[in-house]
Amino acid sequence: MALSLRVLFIITVLSYPLLGLTAESVRLRHVVSVYADEKGAGLRHPEGVACNDKSLLLVGDTGNGRLVRFTFQEGNLKGGTEIRIPQLSYPIRVQVNSKGEIFALDGKTRRIVRLASDGSFKGYVTAEGAPPSSMVPKSFKIDRDDAIYILDVLSARVLLLNADGKFQKQIDFPKEYGFIADLAVDLKGSVILIDSVKGRAFSAAKNATSFSPLGGSLKEHLSFPASLTTDIRGTIFITDENGGTIGVLSQDGSFLGKQLSMGWNEGLLYYPSQVCVNEKGETFIADRGNSRVQVFISVK
Repeated sequence: MALSLRVLFIITVLSYPLLGLTAESVRLRHVVSVYADEKGAGLRHPEGVACNDKSLLLVGDTGNGRLVRFTFQEGNLKGGTEIRIPQLSYPIRVQVNSKGEIFALDGKTRRIVRLASDGSFKGYVTAEGAPPSSMVPKSFKIDRDDAIYILDVLSARVLLLNADGKFQKQIDFPKEYGFIADLAVDLKGSVILIDSVKGRAFSAAKNATSFSPLGGSLKEHLSFPASLTTDIRGTIFITDENGGTIGVLSQDGSFLGKQLSMGWNEGLLYYPSQVCVNEKGETFIADRGNSRVQVFISVK
């Protein structure tokens, strides 16, 4: 009888982390960390990371002025091929479209470069046909249809371009914003913004012409939300740059909790930057302060 009680106690303790989770909540379990390319050259303060459902992991190795391509499949990390071009000296955001083309935002020139799948330079994204105004991109995203969304902080707007980079429409930033740091686009075509200063999220449905508040204030949960993305269920993941955590929101903006914490050991974060979640639930985080990219899997 005593043995049975002890076994029941152990099972209960082991199961405890999974109790009380909502249908949309997740837990991130560390799998592997990436510190260097295939030749052993270490990453240096990487800020950009992109992924897809074809096992691609692309790192914007910011401090080294290059991109590094890996393959992550069935828990195994391979490759580490360097992509270095003169038109990209400081990659801070990275995206990949359905054709395998690579897009990267240079944090120094504030220009978005377009590369072929083999890493060769194809040109710049110029927002052809957009209303006349100076453009300073802070971030950008590419949706499943290869449309390009640019966060233009100088003109306080989001520009929507087609796959060829031609202007389609713009949505002005919400009124009385603080500093819009990043944007995401979910599978429904909704654009989501994160305001680092005021600790708020905003959203605009696919055909909307303005942004509306999404959920309540995040200030009591996140100290400086700086980057965000969504998964296939619409769950929103936000990197808390100063707090070293990942905030998780539901589609309606409800705060579901925080994942991970600040530190230097495996599975901990120090000034995290861009985050990417693929269709398998594999989560890639540019752990800038620790000069690495960490890979996690989502566990219900």
